[in-house]
Amino acid sequence: MNPLKRFRAWISGPKSDLALFILFLALLNLVGAKAFFRVDLTARQSYSLSRASRETVRALEQPLSVKVFFSDKLPAPYNTVSRYLSDLLAEYRGAANRQFSYELIDMSKDDNQKLASGYGLQMVQLQEVKDNEVGFKSAWMGLAIVYADGIETLDGLTSTEGLEYRLTTTIGRMVAKTNTLSGLSDKVSMTLYLTPALGNFGISGFDQVKSAVNAAWSKANAKNMDRLTFATVEPSDAAEVNALSEKYGIPKISWGEPGTASEGAGVIGLVLEYGDRFRSVPLTVSRGLFGYGVSGLESLDTGIDDGLQALMTRSTKIGYVTGHGEKSLDDAQAGAANFSSAVSDLYEFQDLDLSSSDIPANLTSVVINGPRTSFTDEELFRLDQFVMRGGNVLMLLDPFDEVQDQQAAMYGMPPTYVPVVTGLDRLLNAWGVEAGKGYVLDKTCYEARQQGAPDIPLYYVPVVGKEGMNQKSPASKGLLDVLMLMPGEISVRDDLAEGVRATTLVSSSKQSWVMSENVSLSPYAIRVPGADEMAAHGLAVLLEGAFPSAFTAAPAGSGDAANAGSGPVSQTAFIPKGLQPGKVIVVGTSAITTSAVMDEKGQQPVAMFVRNAVDFLNGNGDLIDMRTKGLSKNPLQDAPQAAKAAINAFDLYGLPLLVALAGLFAWRSRSARRRAIRARYASSDERETAPLTVKGGAKGKGAKR
Repeated sequence: MNPLKRFRAWISGPKSDLALFILFLALLNLVGAKAFFRVDLTARQSYSLSRASRETVRALEQPLSVKVFFSDKLPAPYNTVSRYLSDLLAEYRGAANRQFSYELIDMSKDDNQKLASGYGLQMVQLQEVKDNEVGFKSAWMGLAIVYADGIETLDGLTSTEGLEYRLTTTIGRMVAKTNTLSGLSDKVSMTLYLTPALGNFGISGFDQVKSAVNAAWSKANAKNMDRLTFATVEPSDAAEVNALSEKYGIPKISWGEPGTASEGAGVIGLVLEYGDRFRSVPLTVSRGLFGYGVSGLESLDTGIDDGLQALMTRSTKIGYVTGHGEKSLDDAQAGAANFSSAVSDLYEFQDLDLSSSDIPANLTSVVINGPRTSFTDEELFRLDQFVMRGGNVLMLLDPFDEVQDQQAAMYGMPPTYVPVVTGLDRLLNAWGVEAGKGYVLDKTCYEARQQGAPDIPLYYVPVVGKEGMNQKSPASKGLLDVLMLMPGEISVRDDLAEGVRATTLVSSSKQSWVMSENVSLSPYAIRVPGADEMAAHGLAVLLEGAFPSAFTAAPAGSGDAANAGSGPVSQTAFIPKGLQPGKVIVVGTSAITTSAVMDEKGQQPVAMFVRNAVDFLNGNGDLIDMRTKGLSKNPLQDAPQAAKAAINAFDLYGLPLLVALAGLFAWRSRSARRRAIRARYASSDERETAPLTVKGGAKGKGAKR
């Protein structure tokens, strides 16, 4: 027979099935080694690439390379990190454009080890158990990211926890440093609004505005790969000037007697705009010893760069208000050093003194953490106008200041609790929030363990479970067991400001109450009230929308009020209503930013909540899902003791009994089926072997067959 025909007969016959199956498995393994595929069935897609990661690598405009330096044959559990990282990078490559690539470096070669050292990576010591002996092994476990002329490294990757978050935030930070406007589908418009009639008043620097702005635009446009358009608009009509002032918050400059022919109005302003978002670059008319002058021209380059970062919500700097006894960022014991460390992977705090200057244009968010003294009207006004321009504020406020007299402490006397008065209530009440004047205590609280004695409930440390964390807000969803140390109540007022939406982020349990008089946090001195005096209380509230101003005009003595005074021209910069939507988060305690409950790396649930709040205010909500998607838990709801005992008994005895009954039922069903089959075939055999009887007068042989 022809060999080809024999092969066809063999391949089509049953004899080839085993060989073809083995060949199929081999090919499937080869394809699987090159192609990446994963099905994620978790509720929050805990093992899939987040949207923020996909968008970050999809917007790359220059080649980005990830070089992975991992040793082979790592001991458990470290051997899973390399495989996880390889799978993760494969997902990045699948979601990215052609600019993304990665390479797994063979660390058995000396040249590659020198390359890793050149990037600044170092070997780590790993514990290894072998032949019932515990030893240590040195290994490479790091990577280097190269983008444009920048290099970032991630070293000591001994765990998969938070690896995607670290990768994406590092790549995003590198891209933002290189090109603020990367990944945009449209261009950013830069518009200079300049009224020519202002040149008649001898304003110093007015004749240089156009040339200075045009030169600054050319530099910024070249730096951002021709993504900026520029135009000059010369408004002269009073209605047009008023419209621009109301829309963008550009200070209105007036001259002449009101109601006369000499009355006029104009503007000098620079606006960056993309979509429905905009940012104003500071250009103002100020009055000095020698007359009026245009301020801001000398810092146009910086102002435009800062404005672009703020416009694209890529500003990494956050204003940290000082001057009122706020928690110190340098104090690791009683201050907020851990808070600063927890967010340092993406943000940098910048000290902000509201008493001396306005809030810089490059800041989109401000943090007020535990003030102890009052804000002046001028400071409140600057904070108010910042929110009117679309700024975001995180306030962590305390109802009391704990004061411990050293001499009294020597005799074992408890501290005294002095109510904190900051003046911030003026803003909060105008926006629709009220900060309570007492501590919220909760029976669902942290219990201090002590050896040989019952646990001590610390009612002033509520433990907020899943039911107390708003699961619809990005700042609080997916978190539970959050320790709220010494919180005060934050409630939404009935007269919530029009256009503002309020969301309670954190609430105490229904077994909580408020202590506002005879304050003492000693567990033995706290009186637990009856059930009729307990209720849930808000501990953190989010406000969103276009906020109304808490002022009717600039306060006397402020810079804005001074510029509105007499003279050839006067400038009005008051904004009565929010120009863009802003966000304000008010938390009833600043103690959660201290080392008492917040760890340095920000891994505790309360640290996650604070970090989520910062991300949400800075427009990085996608990072929240990435950071917390692997932390979600679904604990059983608390039930009465009798119900717990019944469920426990059912688990121990009920389930085995049900299994036994099911087995008995199956056995009886099979037995009945066998008997039915046996009876059916037995009756058939009897019919076949039964004698045949012939009726009638048959002759011949017998009648039996």
